[in-house]
Amino acid sequence: MRALTKAAVAAVATAIAIGVAGCSSGSSKPTATPVQLTAATSSSATSGPSINVAGHGEVSGTPDVMTVTMGVQTIDPSAQAALQHDNDRANQLVSALKAQGVAAKDIQTIDLNVSPNFDKSFKVTGYSASNTVSAKLRDLSKAGEVIDAAALTVGDDIRLQGVSFSIDNTSALVAKARADAVRDALAQGGQLAQAAGVKLGAIRTIDDTGTQLPQPRFLNGSTGHSADVPISPGTQQLSVDVTVVFDLST
Repeated sequence: MRALTKAAVAAVATAIAIGVAGCSSGSSKPTATPVQLTAATSSSATSGPSINVAGHGEVSGTPDVMTVTMGVQTIDPSAQAALQHDNDRANQLVSALKAQGVAAKDIQTIDLNVSPNFDKSFKVTGYSASNTVSAKLRDLSKAGEVIDAAALTVGDDIRLQGVSFSIDNTSALVAKARADAVRDALAQGGQLAQAAGVKLGAIRTIDDTGTQLPQPRFLNGSTGHSADVPISPGTQQLSVDVTVVFDLST
């Protein structure tokens, strides 16, 4: 027991001796104390008076992609016949789209359905089959021709369910809206500081609190025949919101 006590005292003495030697050493290595002091200084630098401002930026862009949703619907006495007839017409529809320059990667089947038809006595009178596809049209100047050609190819079995417009690449619009949002926050911060009789200091933080991308606008369609289809993409809005925290000084 006495041996252990002496060993413990010796260890403490050694540790104290090393600590003293370290303090008196001319080594350039940083010690723990300056790091703690730096952290404390940094904390106090961001704990002074501040102002929190919300900035908003909004821009508009012209859609350059139209997604058209169309399909075919057939009716036959048997389910197998209805499905086969529908498959043939659907293949014709897809071929017509490709012939008009629509890329295969931009054509997608989104619905396939076979269902019975009933009379008033709930007796099955036949079967309806439908196949619906969506196609992205990237040349809006020819979009009307594409829809018209599809309707001519499929005839009375065509079902045009609607179209939607979108902007393919929004990165440039987002950058502009973000810059406008920051400028808006700077202007508001200056106005508030002036009204309060203080000076607007450096920016402490900037947070992008939300980006609202334009959503595709869906327009309903209907069963139709060959027609001169007018296409008007219009414009879409995109917005960015930021929160900026400024330091204040009197």
